[in-house]
Amino acid sequence: MDDSVVIDNTGQSPVVMQFHDYREKSIPLESRAIQKIHGKRSITELQRRKGMDLRLAVLVGIGGAIGAMARYALQQWLPADTLPWGTITANLVGSLLLGILLGAVAAGATIADDIVLLFGTGVLGAFTTMSAFAVDSIRLAESDASSTLIMITTTILGSIALAWVGWRFSTSIIA
Repeated sequence: MDDSVVIDNTGQSPVVMQFHDYREKSIPLESRAIQKIHGKRSITELQRRKGMDLRLAVLVGIGGAIGAMARYALQQWLPADTLPWGTITANLVGSLLLGILLGAVAAGATIADDIVLLFGTGVLGAFTTMSAFAVDSIRLAESDASSTLIMITTTILGSIALAWVGWRFSTSIIA
């Protein structure tokens, strides 16, 4: 099976790039899901469809606003007495949901690109938060090193584990 994609951005001789099968473990999960959606297409076509489409950018922005407001509400609702539970919960739940979404796409579920961008990149991208996690870690480290270690370990390992659980769940029920 030929996995090469021809890129012709100069009008002269085309450049050929090799791409691996989407199931190869060295390719990031989101990239595999995107490859599953698009199959073999030229890079310029994907850039034109994804990178230059104002409508898609607006969808991601709307999703981002929804995700950020949901995270803010969660942070206000959950107590931050000993640990920043809102940030921890947002990262854990968001990782699980993103794993479910991208696992479903990679398994062959018919989900429109618009929906993947709206919810995956927009809502869940803004709902989960590396910046708040980093600042919360710094603030907590100034007063309680052991709680900081618990928060960092729980968030990082828990997010990875839950993304994997979501991915496996989707691929097992769809495949």
